Amino acid sequence: MERGVIRADGLWAGYPTGFQRRWRDVLQGVSFHVPRGSVTGYLGVNGAGKTTTIKVLVGINRPSRGSVQVAGHPAGSRGAQLAVGYFPEAPFFYDGLTARELLDFFGRVAGVAAGERGRRSERLLDEVGLGHAGELQVKGFSKGMRQRLGLAQALVHDPELLVLDEPLDGLDPMGRLHLRELIAAQAQRGKTIFFSSHVLSDVETVCDHLVVLDGGAVAYDGTTRAFCGDDQERVRVVVRLPEEAARAAAAAAGVELDPSEEGAFAAACPGRAAADALIAAVVTAGGQVVEVERVRPTLEQTFMARFGQPREAAS
Repeated sequence: MERGVIRADGLWAGYPTGFQRRWRDVLQGVSFHVPRGSVTGYLGVNGAGKTTTIKVLVGINRPSRGSVQVAGHPAGSRGAQLAVGYFPEAPFFYDGLTARELLDFFGRVAGVAAGERGRRSERLLDEVGLGHAGELQVKGFSKGMRQRLGLAQALVHDPELLVLDEPLDGLDPMGRLHLRELIAAQAQRGKTIFFSSHVLSDVETVCDHLVVLDGGAVAYDGTTRAFCGDDQERVRVVVRLPEEAARAAAAAAGVELDPSEEGAFAAACPGRAAADALIAAVVTAGGQVVEVERVRPTLEQTFMARFGQPREAAS
């Protein structure tokens, strides 16, 4: 049985707060798994505990209770660390180093042999679009260049799992598109990706699996499509025919039509069967089917409906 690249079982974790440094457990019995080869989005409103979880995964923090396995190793162990490429929410780089020197440093820390470090650094710089900037000091890099360099350093030791905490934060639309493409390319190469972001449209674009936190526990662990509600999918049908005939066709199909444009009507059919019935009735009446489109709630719409937080999915 596939146990997943990440397996959290009954995880409790938190941090000290306030002047008296009293302990607060943000995660309260969290259990989830990340399937091998998936791109898993990790969501929850601000303060839900996503960053706390990630710090436990990469060994920065220790759990109060429960366990976390990463690639079959206890989180924080040397085996787990070698299996993970980590992109933190606010990556820190030595600005006086060049991009090539920085990747060499991270490769050396990860135990990559000297000759291999050079080859990988060159390849990764090209892959993330920084091949021209290898000899430039990092202090002159833009936000987008730093984010791409952050992804390259996470990949320098060829890990099987990428843990990305807000990798698209602060980027303009073109920068986000480029980084999404880079993440998707890593998934196509067989990497497993654990991906936290507060921009739900980005999560929906790249993630096939979701884990959602709510109230210190897991509220959902499954596919993105199921979370968005395949059973709520609608089929929008636009037809063109005289109004009286349109109303008769809609009644025969059991749907409602609304004016769409001059001489045209639109219906939001509750499923393919209703759409097929409307199309058949329209064709029989001598009308024209202008458009047929499947419509289902977006990830953002579903998240807002279930958790009441517009566009918030990070802590």
